[in-house]
This record gives sequence, structure tokens and C-alpha cells, in this order.
Amino acid sequence: MKKALIIYNPSAGVSTRNDVGALTINYLHKLGFETDLFYLNSDFEKNIADYDFSHVKLVVAIGGDGTVKVAGRTIIQNKLNIPLAIIPFGSANVVASSLHIPLNIKQALKLIGGNKEQRIDLGLINNSRYFVVGLSQGYISEVVTGTSAKLKNRLGFFGYIINFIFSNARIKRTKYKIESNGKTFWLKGNSLVIFNACNFHGFKARKNISITDGLLNLYVITNKSLWNFIKSGIYLVFFRERTKLLFNFDGKEFKITLKNKSNSFQIDGDKIDLPRIIDVKILPKVLSVYSGHTDAKAMAGK
Repeated sequence: MKKALIIYNPSAGVSTRNDVGALTINYLHKLGFETDLFYLNSDFEKNIADYDFSHVKLVVAIGGDGTVKVAGRTIIQNKLNIPLAIIPFGSANVVASSLHIPLNIKQALKLIGGNKEQRIDLGLINNSRYFVVGLSQGYISEVVTGTSAKLKNRLGFFGYIINFIFSNARIKRTKYKIESNGKTFWLKGNSLVIFNACNFHGFKARKNISITDGLLNLYVITNKSLWNFIKSGIYLVFFRERTKLLFNFDGKEFKITLKNKSNSFQIDGDKIDLPRIIDVKILPKVLSVYSGHTDAKAMAGK
């Protein structure tokens, strides 16, 4: 007997008439899997803690990047040497875009059981919280977490853009002490972002940010005005070098100290509470994912 564990967030992403859960279950049955489906809701943590993983050969994440994060964490914490399949059903789907996984549900299902498995990195915060896309604090975080579910369901990723345009969030700056690779930086900015992946429907940073390179990419946005914030985004997309508005540094581990405790942290789109001092590190190639990359098999062996 082989089982597939499905972790499904039905409230994620753009509204659709398709019964994504049923489509996934039917496809897995054709592949010879028995299926157990867990909804990503308030009962999830209690239900998954009591689950028997002994016959599970595959984990499937139906949802956005936050769902992928939970599925990856489930695999790692339970020491499962099995692949993850991603059925993109979120607002941004950064991990799926980074791995060339089709955003079409039926096409994404066809990757399951194929030979295109790719090992990816995960981020870890204070040895307890995982992320797949990134961590942010400050103004950017407030815009992301302040975007309503209704807006995301109607417009997907562009819901964040609309919320940014009409957001009432104030651009406030804070002081950061950043320690990495024997270096210490003192900076003042309105947002801190750490990327593990960066591909928002084809919009990428000019600097290569890869989910497989064993590095985290840290940015501090230092502007005081909305216009300069927009300019920072332009620099991110078109330039690699540091500027007065956009500081960047790559590393395997960061220790970040904020002058004051902040309530504006988010990881993979989910708001979280973190202390004033945090340690963030990369876990290289700890998760195997069915990928749409044509060279995924070769990359998995690197």
C-alpha cells in the first residue's frame, strides 16, 4: 500500500469553478495511491500531529506558497525521504514559478510520478520556523499581510499591487544591525526582506535569486518616500549593484537585531510574531520537489 498525503488550502488563491481537491484525488488514484486529505485550517496542527506517516510515499500541497511551506515543514519534521508535489492554487505561487511548475492544475498534476525531481533549499528562523519564499519586516510586510483574502481571490498576485497603490500603511524606518559571514552592517530602512526564491509571475530580481543555490539574499529598503520606494523596486528588477535606496547582501546565515520589537513580520504571506533578535539560516537542498525544469534531474544531483 502506498499513500499520498494531501495538504489543501481551499481558501488560497484565485477563485475557480474546478474542484481542485477532487481532481487531485482522482489523478492520484489512477497512479495507484490511496489518499488522505487534510485541510489547512485551525484543526490542521492537531490532526497532523496524530497522523500515521508510515505508508506515505508522497506529499501534495494544493495552495499557495504558505501551503508549500507547511507541506515542506511536515516532510522535514517527520524525517520523510519522499517527494513533494505542488499544485499551484495561491496568489503569488513564487515556488511554482521558480520551478517551472505549470499554473494550470491539470498540467501540474501530470508532473507527479515523473523523473523531474529537484532538490530545493528551505529557510529556517530561530531553529523553529520554516519558509520557502522569504521573510520580510516593515512596510512591505504590512502591504502583503494587509491585502484582503477577497482581493487575492479575485485578482491573485495583482491584488497585492492594488493594495500597495491604495494602502494606508505609513513608511516608517527602523534601525537594523545585520551580522553575517564575519561582517556587521548598521542600517536604517523601512523594510527588510530575505529571499530564498523570487519569481512573481515572471517578475524577477536582476540579481540571480535561486531556490537551489544554498544562499539567502537579504535586502534593506532605505527610502523615506513612496516614489523612492517605487524606484527601489525598479532597482531590484533591473540592477544588481547596491544603491542608496537598496542595500543587498548574500549569505548562508544572518543574525538580525532590530532597535525595537516589531509586529510587522511575515513569512510566505503569513503574518507571524518574532522577537527583536532573530537568526535566519539556509537549509540547502533538503526538500525534493516534482519540477517542470527540463534539466531538473541534472540539477537534483548537484
